[in-house]
Amino acid sequence: MFPQPLQSYNMAVISLIPQYQGFEIWKGDDFTQVITATISGTPVNFTGYKLRMSVRNSTTNDVALQLETGGSGITATYLGVITISMSATQTDALVNKDYKYDLEVTDGSGIIRTYLYGPIAVLTDITGNA
Repeated sequence: MFPQPLQSYNMAVISLIPQYQGFEIWKGDDFTQVITATISGTPVNFTGYKLRMSVRNSTTNDVALQLETGGSGITATYLGVITISMSATQTDALVNKDYKYDLEVTDGSGIIRTYLYGPIAVLTDITGNA
């Protein structure tokens, strides 16, 4: 299966890029993941950076969800803190169990780097799924 997945509201630290990280998301639940990115222990200043995350079906490679900075699910601060958020409506639309993602960061000079990548397992609640 996946390495120990991060649960919502846990803090992860990125110190080498790209970094492999699996996520578990509960279908129909709000999801938030907070990540701190550092270089040699110093937080990355994301001022003026653009972050994009694509979630794709692992089998078909179809895009299931796009998130990005600027009001669409990702925020990033000058203190190196990245917050990835998905609404309950967005996670409810994930109809398969297995997805993959990557998180690309474009700096102010236009240089693109992948910071995170890995699998997303979508789990189904018992409550609320009658």
